[in-house]
Amino acid sequence: MRRLLMLLFLLPSLAFASVETRRVEITHDGRARGAILDAAPGLRDAPLLVALHGGIGGASLVRRRAGVSLAHRGWAVLWPEADGQWNDGRLDRRGRPFGGADDVGFLRALVGELADAGMVDPERVFFAGPSIGGMMTLRMLCEAPDLVAGVAVAIAAQPADLSCPDDGPPRPALFLHGEADPLVPPEGGRLGGGALLVRDRGGLRSAAETAGLLARRNGCDGFVEREIGRPPPGDETRAFRRDYDGCAAPLVHIVVKGGGHTWPGSRAFGGQSLFVGETSQAISATREIERFLEDLARE
Repeated sequence: MRRLLMLLFLLPSLAFASVETRRVEITHDGRARGAILDAAPGLRDAPLLVALHGGIGGASLVRRRAGVSLAHRGWAVLWPEADGQWNDGRLDRRGRPFGGADDVGFLRALVGELADAGMVDPERVFFAGPSIGGMMTLRMLCEAPDLVAGVAVAIAAQPADLSCPDDGPPRPALFLHGEADPLVPPEGGRLGGGALLVRDRGGLRSAAETAGLLARRNGCDGFVEREIGRPPPGDETRAFRRDYDGCAAPLVHIVVKGGGHTWPGSRAFGGQSLFVGETSQAISATREIERFLEDLARE
């Protein structure tokens, strides 16, 4: 494998004060691949968030919409680009992967470049993503746990064809899903469910099975549930946080009752609820994930 790191541009970021935005490119497995990197000048041995975009839009879109502010607080934040879509372990009805790239190797190579340069601490590398990005995050947890210090998985579920042993090493995890998600059905089934204009994109485990996998890997005994956040008037969604007990590594499961295939706390566009369900304003998914990761990075 030939790896080539190129900094194509260096621009002051409008979103993060005292943070620079770089375009990072490498060649992996014979393919030119890229990512956006947000980091303060001269950053050394920092925690790294690898934020994986979903199936609609690429790295720049999720970067703009997520509102992640960790780079302003001493983190490096990397936004890789899929080669079409992530090879997250989903298979079509003929047993073929939806993505053909070696994405596990690509992400490992990207992290290795930053670690070799001294920018990031290889012991504090965290992965997060919504939707298909969350499924790719789960694949990294299952197949590259040596690289992963913790994960945050949102509006996603374990691909039915992704093998993930229960006895894998425990890793901190936050799992968030909406109970009225039409694309990632909480009861499991096919990605896309019966949603209008969305074609079948592979099989998924249920939300309960996904949470159960994480609980077994972390050796958890049960959980305590409490309501969090406060929805504004007219918002009928509610958010509940389940903190698991007796775990070898922390596990948090946030359930958004009435929430769709949407990012809680983000701005909803007119008519989008017809296709993806309601956007809860009871909590901010970004803030919940940032707090979870920052606590881990300080340990």
